[in-house]
Amino acid sequence: MSAPAPRPDETAVQDFWSERPMIHPGFGFDRKTATPEQIFAHVERLMRHDNWMQAEGQPLLSRFIDYEALRGKTVLDIGYGVGWLVEELQKVAAEVHGIDLSRSHFQYSSYRFRDNPRVKLQIASAEAIPFPDNHFDFVSAYGVLHHAADDQRCYDEVHRVLKPGGRCFLMVYRKGGPKYWYWKMLRQGLLGGGLARHGWNVEKFIYSVTDAYEADSPGAPISRHYVRADIDRLFRRFKSVRAEICGNRHEWDNLPAHRLPLTNWLLPRAVRDWLVTHAGAYWILRLEK
Repeated sequence: MSAPAPRPDETAVQDFWSERPMIHPGFGFDRKTATPEQIFAHVERLMRHDNWMQAEGQPLLSRFIDYEALRGKTVLDIGYGVGWLVEELQKVAAEVHGIDLSRSHFQYSSYRFRDNPRVKLQIASAEAIPFPDNHFDFVSAYGVLHHAADDQRCYDEVHRVLKPGGRCFLMVYRKGGPKYWYWKMLRQGLLGGGLARHGWNVEKFIYSVTDAYEADSPGAPISRHYVRADIDRLFRRFKSVRAEICGNRHEWDNLPAHRLPLTNWLLPRAVRDWLVTHAGAYWILRLEK
């Protein structure tokens, strides 16, 4: 078994996401020449594109977040990026606070919400959330805290700042499904030589190919992928932990067999959608303190 990769510190994590903000490519989009408004629209388009996490025309992630229950509440979004989830939260919450390590994310989102006094953003670490105990009704973090230098400390901090009975929504990476085993481990790792180039250190290799969206990107410094036992261990302080498997709708569309004539008969759209909810790339977590 390969030895664990040396753990990058929080400065390395901050520098990576400051230099490479979470603005996914797609639809021929070039963030380096785009205006902030074009970036905001592009990211929302990506989040809505053939995405089953919300119905057409409904708030983003509304399959998992009860926005009406947040009306008049005080909420925190960790890793706000370019503000797509803050945009939904601010429509109902009395106050929306956001923390993010990325200097670029702070610049984009501060500009986006520059005229909204109910949105308060800062550069800060989830390892030391700058708020008192029992402060928030709701905390969210979509695809963020698996990148932290000390993930357990982050989850304990979320627990600390939630009010008793407060709720939390998280998306974290899952070790499973075709995105992990087929695209990363088989195609990029074994067939592409990535594992060999990293001395057969699985952790180092996975870090190198996760969130490497640009040609010059080395991959995020840390990208943990959790199994169910990790979820049980990391969130043991919470009163209630509801964990669901999900992923991008097209995870099961691009395996080698997808080019064969019988593919849609053997794996029709409904079956592939079902597979995403049983063997997808993400954990959706709904927690209660």
